Amino acid sequence: MYLDYFPYESLRPYQDRMLDAVYDVVSKGDHGVLMIDAPTGTGKTSCICSVLAAATGKTVVAVRTVSQIDIYIDEVNKIWSKTRHRPEIAYMVGKQKICPLEDEFRGESVYAGCSRLREWTKNYVSSRIGKSSGSIYDPASDSIPEEEPGYRTFCPYYLRSREGFELNGTVHFRRSSRALDVVEGLKKNITPPSRLTQSCQGICPYEIMSLYAKNCDMVIMNYSHLFSPDFQDIIFQWLEMESEKVTLIIDEAHNLGDAVRAMNSRLLSMRMVDLAEKEVERFEGSLGQARLEETREKASWRREGIGVIRLLLPRLKRFLQSKQERMQEGEALLDADLFRTFLYDGVEDIDDALSNFSDVAVAVADLNLAEGDRENLQGDIQPSLALVLLYLRDVENAEKDSSYQRKIAVTSSGGRKFARLEVNNIDPAANIRRITDNINATIMLSGTFSPLEAYELYCLGEEGRAQKLSLPNPFPKENRLLMAAKKATTQLEIREDADNREEISGHIRSIIECVPGSVAIFFTSYPMMNNYREVCLSSCQKAGKKLCVEPRSSDDVPSILQEFFRLAGRGGGVLTGVCGGKLAEGIDYKGEALNGVAVVGLPLAAYDEIQKEINGYYTRKYGRAKGMLIAYTLPAVNRGLQAAGRVIRAESERGVLLFCDRRFGDDSRGGVNGFLPDWVREDLILVDAKEGREIILKKIAEWKMVKPPENNTRHEELQMPRRAKAAKPGKRDLRELARSLGLGVAKSAVKTTTKPSPQVSDKKS
Repeated sequence: MYLDYFPYESLRPYQDRMLDAVYDVVSKGDHGVLMIDAPTGTGKTSCICSVLAAATGKTVVAVRTVSQIDIYIDEVNKIWSKTRHRPEIAYMVGKQKICPLEDEFRGESVYAGCSRLREWTKNYVSSRIGKSSGSIYDPASDSIPEEEPGYRTFCPYYLRSREGFELNGTVHFRRSSRALDVVEGLKKNITPPSRLTQSCQGICPYEIMSLYAKNCDMVIMNYSHLFSPDFQDIIFQWLEMESEKVTLIIDEAHNLGDAVRAMNSRLLSMRMVDLAEKEVERFEGSLGQARLEETREKASWRREGIGVIRLLLPRLKRFLQSKQERMQEGEALLDADLFRTFLYDGVEDIDDALSNFSDVAVAVADLNLAEGDRENLQGDIQPSLALVLLYLRDVENAEKDSSYQRKIAVTSSGGRKFARLEVNNIDPAANIRRITDNINATIMLSGTFSPLEAYELYCLGEEGRAQKLSLPNPFPKENRLLMAAKKATTQLEIREDADNREEISGHIRSIIECVPGSVAIFFTSYPMMNNYREVCLSSCQKAGKKLCVEPRSSDDVPSILQEFFRLAGRGGGVLTGVCGGKLAEGIDYKGEALNGVAVVGLPLAAYDEIQKEINGYYTRKYGRAKGMLIAYTLPAVNRGLQAAGRVIRAESERGVLLFCDRRFGDDSRGGVNGFLPDWVREDLILVDAKEGREIILKKIAEWKMVKPPENNTRHEELQMPRRAKAAKPGKRDLRELARSLGLGVAKSAVKTTTKPSPQVSDKKS
C-alpha cells in the first residue's frame, strides 16, 4: 500500500488525520473538494500517497512555480525507495525553461522562434522524403547537417522527435521511434527538470515531456495549464485525460485565487495592434494570390470583416498613443463609455461588427498567418488579431458582468512610456469551478489557509462546497516566540509620528541585535523599506551582521540569496524585503538560514479606485463584512503570514516571529487577530519595543543560543576576506565605502496612498 509510507514519523498523528481525510475524499469521488490548512513542515506533500492509493485515474498536481516541482519529485522518490510502488511522474515546464536553443533567438521570443523553426523543420522533412528510398523519413537513419547557431534553417532537436511519411500525396508526421525509446527510458528513473535536457539524448525536451505526460500516473503542471482560459478547454484532450478520472492536488492553494485572476486577464498593447495589422495585410495578400472563385456571400463577409478591422485598429493605436503621452506611470480605471464611444463611432451594431471581425480572425488562424509571441498549449503561435478580438469582446462582457474590471496601465522602460489596456475577471470562482466540478476530486493544500471559510468563498464561490481540515502547529511551543506590537503601526494617520517611528525602529533593532544569526525584516512596500534602511544599517554594524536588500530585478535574486545563506555560518545576515515580494514567499530558509522574522506593518493593497471597485463587487456579492474580508483584509493577512512563515520550517528549528503592527493584536469583531490561525492567536504576546527586547533576550538565553556581541564593528569591514588585513580608512575601496553608506541604491518610485481604507481600523497600511 502507498499508505505504508510515512516520511515524517514524528508527525504521524497529524499525518494520520490528513492522509485519512484525503483518502476518503478521493476514493468517494463525486467531485469532492478538501481544503487543508496545515503549518509549514507538517508534510503536506505526503498527501500524494493517499491520492495515489485511492485514485483510479491520473493524478494532476498544480503548482505555482517550477521550483515546487522538485518538492513532489523528492516525495515520489521516497515512495520508490520505501515502498514496492513505482508511480510514473511527468511534468509540464514552459518552453523558455528547457529549450536547448533558447539563447539563439535574438530579437524574438522563444515561442516565436520555436514556431518558425518547427515549420522550417517540417519543410525539411518533406524535402527529404522525396530523396529517400522509402516513403518514410526517419531522422535517426539520416545524416543531419550541422548548422551555425543563430542561423538555423531547421531545429535538430525537433527533427529527431518526428518521423515523416507520405500518404496519398500528403506528408504526415508521427513520433519518432527514438523519441518513444527516450520516454521508455525515463520511466526507469525519476528525472528532475534540471536533468531533463541531458536525458533526452538530443531530442526536443518539450516534445519528450508532453509525450510522457500522456501516459504517466502523475503529472505536475503550472496553474496556468488548468485554469487559464486559453488552456482550460484543451488540456484534457491534449493529455488524453478523462475528467471524471482525474484527481487534482493544488499546492500553495492560498495563491490560486489571485493566480486565476491574473490568468483571466486580457491585455492590449501597441505591439499587439501592430502585429494584428501585419496579419491583416498578409491575409489580404493571400486572397489576392489565390484569386479565389468566391461566392458573393463569402466575398461579402471578408469585405465586411476587413472593413471593421481597418476602422478599429488605427483607433486603438490612437487611443493607446494618447494615454502614453498624457498619463503618468501607474494604473487607473478605464473610462469605458469614453473608450467605446471613441472606438465605435459610426458603427451601427457592435455585435455584428465584432462578428465580422471574428470571421477574419478565424481565417487568419486557419491560414497560419499568425504574427506574435504568444503560444497555445500545442506550441502554435496565437494570432494577435484574435487576441485583439478577445480583448474587445471582454470589454463588451464587462457591460453586463460586474466581475470584469477594465483598466489602463502605463509603464516606462529605457526612457520611453508604454500604455496597455486590460480587462480582468476579478472573481476566480467560476473558472476554478469549471475544473473542480468536473473531475473526480480536488485536494487544496496550504500552510496559510486561514480562515478556511473565507478562502472557500473566494475560490469556490459557495459556502459548504468543500470539506475543511485545519491542523494545529505540531512543533514544540517552546521552540517559537510569537509577538505582536502593542503600540507600533504603519497606519497612515500616525505613520510618521516620531514616537511611532521610534517604536517601529525599536522593534527592528531588537530582531537584528538580539536574535543570533540571520534574520529578515519584511516591510509593506519598497518606500517603507527604504525609510528604515538607516535603522537596519546601524543595527547591522552594532551586531556585526551584513545587510542584504531585496533587489527590484528578479535576475538579481539568486546572488542575493546565495550571499545571505552564506552569511548564516559567518555571524549572520539581515535580509530586508517586501511582503508578497520575491523573498517573502516560496523561498525555503531551512535550518540556521533564518532565526527571526519581523513583519513591519499590515500589507494592505493601495486603497485606490481600482481597489474600491473590487471591494464594491465582493461587498455586493457577500455583504460588507465577508466582502471586505475577501477583497481587502484577507490578502494582506496572507502576505503577512507568508512572510512570517519563513522562520520555522522544521520540528527542530527555533525562531522569533514579530508582527510589528498593533492591528495583528486587534481581537475586536472584524479585527485582524480573528483571521489568524488558532495556533498563532494562542501564542501571540503583545509587547512594546522595550518589552519585546527583554522577552527576546530571555528566550535566547533559555534556548542557549549564542547572542552576537554588541560592538561598533564597521559594516564595510565585515565584507572583507578573513585573511586580509583591515585597510586604513584612507585606503578603503571606494565602492565598498559607498555600499556601506547605502549610496548607489535606486530610490523607489512607488507612491504611497493618502486615502483611508474602510476596514482594519479604517486606515491604510
